[in-house]
Amino acid sequence: MTIWRRARKRRASGRRGGLSGEDRKGIAVFSLCAAALVALGIFTLQVVRAPERDYDKVTLCNPHLPRFAQHIVVIDASDTLSPHQTHFLDTHLSGLLASAAVNDRFSIFVLDEHYNGLSEPVVDMCKPRAGEDVSALTANQQFVQALYRERFEQPLDQAIARAVSAGEQPVSPIYEALSDVAALNHFDPAAENVHLTIVSDMIQNSRAGSVFKRGSAAIDQLPLIDLRRAQTRVFWLDREKYQRYQTAELEASWQDYLGSVSRLERIQRVRD
Repeated sequence: MTIWRRARKRRASGRRGGLSGEDRKGIAVFSLCAAALVALGIFTLQVVRAPERDYDKVTLCNPHLPRFAQHIVVIDASDTLSPHQTHFLDTHLSGLLASAAVNDRFSIFVLDEHYNGLSEPVVDMCKPRAGEDVSALTANQQFVQALYRERFEQPLDQAIARAVSAGEQPVSPIYEALSDVAALNHFDPAAENVHLTIVSDMIQNSRAGSVFKRGSAAIDQLPLIDLRRAQTRVFWLDREKYQRYQTAELEASWQDYLGSVSRLERIQRVRD
């Protein structure tokens, strides 16, 4: 009898001094909730501080992400582009945009008589993330897609439309425009590669030299400039009215000149 009473007291003492099953279950649930809240807080902090969210509000360029390429496009607006040339340019730029990586930079300039060289860039932006590139867990895809169209695609389309609708102008300062690219620090130092595209009939006509007066010799006498960072491509716009000036000799002179000041890839003729 005494032994039975001692055992009962030990069981009662255990119930008073320990935790019940319900108590232990409550503590476990509380611990799991606390851990989940801490994890969520850490995740939110990482998202807010993530490098991909840090970008310039004007250019959309992100200083903390790699920039594999900068595409500099100089469009000669000294004469109106034909419908075929307009379509060609639009297709080419659309292809560049589609194949570019996020944070690649597009700097598009218009060459015209008002500046005797380059205008201010009509587009100078880095490619942002499109809606389909953003996780639904960290961003509103529809909002990002709208931003992509509003801040990048639409200004690019409008710039092309303005550039290709210009009327005939008496001055075509191609050399001055290329000189401005080098002298005004338009090369992005963060870009691993720089691609320079010249869209022009290549009829240099300014005080630096005039093809109308001297033919291809006008190009041979141009001063050298430093475009060595750039891989250069020329889209040579054929113009029926300038056939007697757009000769094989003129093309060879531009080939020699651009090959000496940059890394010339090719000169591609685009029919009128």
